Order: sequence, then structure tokens, then C-alpha cells
Amino acid sequence: LPDTAEDAWSPFWLMPDGPHDVFSLVTPADIRRIRDNAQENFIKLIDKVFDRLLVLKSARDLAKSPTNTKQLLNCVRVLTRLVPFVYETRSDGGSIEDIVLWTQRPRPGSGADYTLGKQLVSATIDLLFTSGLTVPQATIGEDTTVRYTIWENGVGQTSSLGSSKENVSNRVEVLRLLLVLCCKTMYIPPVRSVAIPNQALHTIAYNANKKMVLCLLCSLINTSLKYRTQGWAIPYRNTTVLDPADELSLHAMQALFILLEYQTPPAKSGKGTTPDAGTAEATSAADSNANTPSMVLITGTETGAQNLFRAFVAKLHRQQEFDYLTSNIMRLLEETMRSNLSILASVTKQPTRHVMPQEATILLWLLLENNSLFKEYVVDHNRSLRLFAVLLYFMLNGYTDPAQAGMVRTISHILHYLSEDGRFATRLMQPFDQSILPSTMRIVDASLTHADFMVNTAFTLLSSSKPYLIPVYSNLLLLVRNVAPYLTQISQLTADKLLSLFDIISSPAFIISETYHVRWLIYLIEVFDYVVHYRAVDNPHLMYSMVKARTHFTRLKAFDLDKAKSELAALREKKGKTDASRNIGAVSSPELDTTSSTAPTPSMSALKLEDGDGAASPALSDKARGKRPDPGTPQAPESKEPPQNSTSTAALKSAPAAAATAAATGHQFQPSTEWVFSWLPDLPLDPIIAVLDALAVHIDRISEEVQRNADSAGTRSEAAAIGDTKGGDAQPEQLDSKSAGSDGTSEGAASVPSASVDPTPAIIRWLSSDSMVSVLPDLEDSMPEIRPRLQGMSPALVVWFRSLLWSLIYASGMKPFGIWKNTQVRLFVVKSTH
Repeated sequence: LPDTAEDAWSPFWLMPDGPHDVFSLVTPADIRRIRDNAQENFIKLIDKVFDRLLVLKSARDLAKSPTNTKQLLNCVRVLTRLVPFVYETRSDGGSIEDIVLWTQRPRPGSGADYTLGKQLVSATIDLLFTSGLTVPQATIGEDTTVRYTIWENGVGQTSSLGSSKENVSNRVEVLRLLLVLCCKTMYIPPVRSVAIPNQALHTIAYNANKKMVLCLLCSLINTSLKYRTQGWAIPYRNTTVLDPADELSLHAMQALFILLEYQTPPAKSGKGTTPDAGTAEATSAADSNANTPSMVLITGTETGAQNLFRAFVAKLHRQQEFDYLTSNIMRLLEETMRSNLSILASVTKQPTRHVMPQEATILLWLLLENNSLFKEYVVDHNRSLRLFAVLLYFMLNGYTDPAQAGMVRTISHILHYLSEDGRFATRLMQPFDQSILPSTMRIVDASLTHADFMVNTAFTLLSSSKPYLIPVYSNLLLLVRNVAPYLTQISQLTADKLLSLFDIISSPAFIISETYHVRWLIYLIEVFDYVVHYRAVDNPHLMYSMVKARTHFTRLKAFDLDKAKSELAALREKKGKTDASRNIGAVSSPELDTTSSTAPTPSMSALKLEDGDGAASPALSDKARGKRPDPGTPQAPESKEPPQNSTSTAALKSAPAAAATAAATGHQFQPSTEWVFSWLPDLPLDPIIAVLDALAVHIDRISEEVQRNADSAGTRSEAAAIGDTKGGDAQPEQLDSKSAGSDGTSEGAASVPSASVDPTPAIIRWLSSDSMVSVLPDLEDSMPEIRPRLQGMSPALVVWFRSLLWSLIYASGMKPFGIWKNTQVRLFVVKSTH
């Protein structure tokens, strides 16, 4: 078709009465047919629509002409409909993105050369600040159509523009186009998403117009945090018609995310080469204790250019701005909590997310990672513990739902990042108020601290053994590990759960079932190492539990690869016959996935402790159940049918998960002797075992002394009772007949010595006293340095995070129009619910 065929082009901006018309009348099949069979006409259509948009955008009477406004919005809608198919890979494997967007060609009408992609991005940004369209009309005498100004009060602005409903609605449509222009990432496979640039995002994020960047950044932040739950946080609304203000808040937050997250790909050669995304996560975790900044950027340009949105976020420093950000993020989270806990929530299902807990947690993470002053503010703020409790609530509320796995993992990264600061870890020792939690999440323990609840939350998630939470498990164990040097007064229930967890993770069959299990083991060993060296006297319950479970440490020190392989083989064979009742983990590697995992989920009842005060763990030894120490208990069981606390029993609770993985993936990790020697000699087991052995001797003596004292007291009490009776009127013969048993002995005297007395209170008193410190061996040479394991942004983590962001954008675009529906996205897997 020629450029002059206005009858063919003009209906696209004249006929539609709204976005519904554009998305219903222009079908994916129609777009693909013209794109693949008449490519020249497809490109010409985009050029003509954009040329019309530029003409209307520049019109001085745009605000006064409803007709022009309608035509301009129709141009925005048509481009929103067409651009995803520009990024989509065609059936022949090719793409027309470069031809359509990034190749210079004559502009229709003028004939001057231009690059459509850059011009379209620039025009879309201008439309967000166009007078009379998306911002209030310019004042009299102001000769401009584009006004770079901040939409709402908050960061960088003390007053609001007072936008009309039409301004808000128009912003929604233009922001939708902006998201579409930047959506190329959706159409790149995960393994290549780090290496391939997104030129539209680069054009915005690396723009030299600092005023535009500042106004857009502050507008997006303030608008996204203006979202409010209407009424009394009632969890139901009309989900077929979305409020424009809600849509604007959601799209503003999504645009903010992709702009803050984007970095240009690294150099393709030399030392800056990007590791393969599929294997980078393990490498990053192994090096996570390197003394480097938490956000280790694996991307950047050789010229030193930087993402201005990230740069300006890093420069935020005012107290009132941090107050605004923190209070509004907390408000979004707490409104969701109240909505979930309301009476109507139990009888009403809300299919559309209106309150944005997922987006709020992502925003919090991005702000923490990009602004060190904001992190310090959050750590020192008097509401930091409240934030900690709210985040744990969302972890516990969502870990059983694969659809919320992204939010749970985001929270685990936030908590891990905060745990790198010793001040935050110290704050966690304060008492925990469970009143904000539902009754199903509360723990019956009046002495509970935030650290106690943290460990119990980690135990709950680990014991659920969800395949899609494998990366979360690593973060939770790192969280506990980083807090360990500051732990004080851990409760008995928490101590038992921690040792029960160690029982499973340290079992030989579990260790060799997957490569990353060793990392989990190392994190837990470091927890005990820190406690033994720095916090032994402050944690008597934990030390007592460690003494009772010291065979787990000696078992680990005597690790034998051949025996471990035999145990794992036997357990895998047994798994084929019966369903094991307890396990951890079921995938071969922490691969990234923004949808529910395709791996089969094994039975999920691992590591359960009996509820109640003083309840014992089934994974602990007889001594951990409160019985007196048994000197004859072997420390390194060799038997194939060992006692209750033996290796095989512990492994039986965990290894079937790995067997399920191997069966599903056809892959099994093959450990070698070299692999064992790469980690086993470095475990700090010797000082831990030395401390536990020294304490065990004294604990045995205390237990025997308590029992002796109880026996003596019982004997004296019985003798006193007999003496009192003799002083009465009864005859000796009558006394003998009443008090003697069939063997002629006194019933009272016979029963007292046989009663078992719990020595725990006396042991706990001794463990928390200076007397305990005096019996410890010299640990000066083995004293570990207090240094947190830091969080690095590996390529694999970048891929997962991008997948999460774009999957949320994709899902929100399904209603009401289905912006990306039926397009061939490649960054994540789209599964139909029908």
C-alpha cells in the first residue's frame, strides 16, 4: 500500500472508541499474517500510526480538542497492540525488531531519516508529561506542550499536581505503551537474557536528560506508593472494572522495577565475561563470603556509563524521604495482612490482586540494594522489627502456594541482605510480639524472641520440602548463619528444631544426594561454631541440645563416602517400594522458574516436631528426649541396623527426595573422594566436639548428683514419716503390716529411689553460669572471624529476578485486554489454568 492510501491507514486512529476495540478487532492471527506475508505493509502501518501520533502530540490545541485526544490515544493503543509482535520470534526463527525499530529509514511525509525505536521511546516519555493529556493544562502564558514535572507529592515534591480523572486514565494508557516498548526481555530465552541488550530500556535508563529522568523517577515512586485500600480493607471488590488509580499505581511500580533493574550486558571477552546463567548460582553461593559489596553488579559498560535511575535512587538521603518510602511500603504490606485476616476473607475469594504485597517487597529490595543509606535507616528504624515480623508473616502465608514462590524468595533475599548488618542481627534478640500474627502461626512460648521466630520459620519452610523453594532454603540458612554470632537466650523449642534440622542435613546419604546440600551443611556448622566460640554461656538451651546430639557431629567427622553411597542406594531402592514419611528437597539444581515447578513433588512431612512445651524431636537421640546420658551410646554407629539416632534413620527422612529428582530428571550427582576432601577437612568440627565432650562430662555429673540428691531426699522423707508414725499410738506389729510390702520392705522407701528426676533445670543453670566457662577448652586458636556471608547478584539471580518482574507484568496485562496473550514469550513458561 502507498503512503498516500489514507483510506487504509486512517481507520486505525479514527474508528476505535476505546482500547477494547483495538484489542478485540486486531487479532494476533491478523497481526502475524501481515507481519510474515506483507512485512513492508506491517512496517508502514507502524510508521503511519507513529507519524500521526507525533502530529497530534505537537498540536497546541490538544487539550481543547476531544477529537485530537481520542485519535492520539488510539495511536497509543494500536502501537501497544502491534509492538509485542515486533519482538516475537517468527516461525522461521527470525525477528524484524532491528528492521522496524533500530534501522534508519525515511520518515513518512518528510522523507528525513530517523530511527523509529529511539523516536518512539522519546515520544512516549513526552506523552507522560504532555499538558492537557497526562498532566494538568499549562498555565496561561506557558508556551509548551511538554512539562517535566512530578505527578504526586512524596519524594522530591511537597505538593500534588491535582490531576483530573482523565489525566490519570491517559497516564495508564501511555505507561502501558512504555511497558510494551520495553518488553523485549520477555522474548529472550533465560540463558541469553543477561547477554542480549534491551535497546528501548537502554534508551530510557542511560538518557542524558537528567531533568526527565528525575521527574519520571519521582513520579513513578510517588504514584506507585499512593495506592490505597478503600473502605475498611475489605477483601472484595468488583474485579471486572479496575479503578484507573489502581492501574496507574501498578503500572508505575512495574515501570520503576524494570528501569531500576536494567543494566547493559557486560563485555563479551576478557575478564568481564559473564558466567553461564545455568551454573552461576552455585559459583556465587560458594563465593558468597567474599568481602565485597552486597549488590555485586555483573553488568556494566566499558565506557563507565551508568543507569541514571539507579544513580539517582542511590543519592536519596533525606530523612523525610526515607520516612515516606518506609511508611508507605509498610502500609501496603499491613493492609494486605488486615485484608487476609478479616472475617470476610474466609468467605470471599479475590481473583485479582489489588493490594500489592509482591510489588511492595520487590520495591523494598531494590531500594535496599541501591541505597546504602536507606539500608542503614531501615536497620536503625524503630519499626524494623515490625517490618521483620510482617515479612515473616508473608513467608509463612505463601510458602505452600507455588504462585507466591516469587514473593517468598524475594523476602528471603531481603532478610538475608539485612542480616549482613550486625545491628539488625542484634535487634532480633528482642522479645517477639505474636499478636499481629494469626493464631495458626503463633508459637506457645512466652519467652520467644525475634531470632527464635526466625529459626522456627526457617524450620517450617525447610520441613515443607517444596521443590520450588530450594533457593529460599539457602537464603534462610544463610540468614540464621549471619545472625548466629549475636544469638542469645535461644529457647529450648528453637534449639531442638535447629538440632533436628542438623540431624537431617548432616546425614551422609543426604549430603551426597545433591551438590548444594554441602553448602547447607557448611552454613549450619558455622552457626554452631559461632555459638560455641562467642555465645555459649548466652545460650544454655542450645548448648544442652548440642551436647545431647553430639553424635551428629562425631558422625560427620567420621564421614565415609562408600558407606554414604551404600546408604543412599539402599534408600533409593526402598523409595521405589514405599513412600518415605520425611525428606528435604527434591530438585537437582536450583534452576530459575517463575511459574510452578514441573518437577514432581515428593511427600512433604519432613522434620516435624511434636508441638507443646518440652516436646521431643523424633530425629533426636534418646538423650535429647530428656533421658539421662548413657555412657555406652556409641558416637559413631557402624551397624546396618543402628540405634534411633543413627545415620540410616536420619537419612531415611531426607534421601527419597533426591531419588525422586533423579527419577524425574535422569540426572544423579556422582560424588568423588576429591569432592569430599574439598570440604570435609575445612569443617570446624574439632573445637565444637571438644567443647561438647567437655560439657558432657560435667552434665553427666550434674545429672547423677541431681538424682542422688533426689534419692537421698526421698529416703530421709520416708524415714521421717516412719519416725512420726512410731511416735504415735500404733503398735510395731501394726506398722509392719501396714507399711511393709510382700517382700517385707517399705513401700515408700522402695518407690523413692526408682523415681526419675529431670535434671534439666540444674543443667541449664550451670550452663548459663561462669562455672561452665571455666571448664571449656582453650578456643583462642580456633576463634572464627565474625564476618557475614554476603549476597551477590550472580547471573542466575539476575535471570530469575528479571523473570519474576516480567512474569508479574505479563500476568497483570492479562486483564482486561490480554496485552501479551498468545504471544510467544520465552523468558518464562506460561501455563493455562483451564
